Amino acid sequence: MPERTGPRASSPAVPSGRTSALWPIPSSVLHAEVIAPSLSEREWVLAGSKGEQRVHAFLLLSRGGTLLGEEVVDLPSPALLWLPSHAARTVRVNAGARGYMLAADDDFLTRTISSAPEGSLLRHTIDGIVLVPAHLLQNRAEEIGHSFQALAREVRAPDRGSMAVIGAHVTLICLHLWRLAEADASSEAGLRGTGHHVLQQFRQLVELRYREHWSIKRYAGALGVTENRLHAVCIRNAGHPPRSLVYDRMVQDACMRLQQMDVPVEQIAFSLGFKDPGYFNRFFKKHVGVPPGTYRRRAKPQHAGSTNSYAAWP
Repeated sequence: MPERTGPRASSPAVPSGRTSALWPIPSSVLHAEVIAPSLSEREWVLAGSKGEQRVHAFLLLSRGGTLLGEEVVDLPSPALLWLPSHAARTVRVNAGARGYMLAADDDFLTRTISSAPEGSLLRHTIDGIVLVPAHLLQNRAEEIGHSFQALAREVRAPDRGSMAVIGAHVTLICLHLWRLAEADASSEAGLRGTGHHVLQQFRQLVELRYREHWSIKRYAGALGVTENRLHAVCIRNAGHPPRSLVYDRMVQDACMRLQQMDVPVEQIAFSLGFKDPGYFNRFFKKHVGVPPGTYRRRAKPQHAGSTNSYAAWP
């Protein structure tokens, strides 16, 4: 019988190393562990949006495993698997497998990659399920494994600067994932049957056109697929319909502008392609829960104090 770790697999253990009141505790935002060879299978049951808001990544260096969900996907080693927080899946690792697993808080991940020059491109990749196949990992698996190993060490025994080290290695893993996912999509390898490359192209097109308020029909036409096909791809790989993904990107941009720009709300509405500021107010309140003016008043004190967080450390 496999060892069912269930939700505990995504819950961080208390680090055994010494900590200081002045140093943030890494385990509050990230859990990383070594997958040591075992005589039996192991399972991680990930609850998706019903559980903790954590992304999960698995690097399997030997013996491989299986991804269970709407379909069964083999994980031949070496394999790099990335699962966003909304992905309800079960990861089964074969007996004797060797590798690493990490679970990172969604908010921490967002703050970490936002400081990278390629942050917006990384966001496109890590918002979906990514499986990098063995043939693309052959020459990079051990290199990526060094980052997983470093994360496990810093969580187990935190020290001064641990959060900066963790942020650097998490960003490095995301950069590797982005590079390899792009190479996979261009060759139409890996998860070809899931339409993963279609989702990547859709996200890139959304990044270019969301301020123009394209219809989903127009997006589908530009991608050379039907609306039904685009809808199915987004639901399967991102867990949300295409319209929700477009709206999420618009809301993300609106929130950023409200926090960082001292201009009237009407000007922000126009910059996002809304011809009617009143419609923008209703749109924002529907998706965020409060009007944009209220959001700005509440967010500014938090934004002003965020420079003391580990995300702002050099």
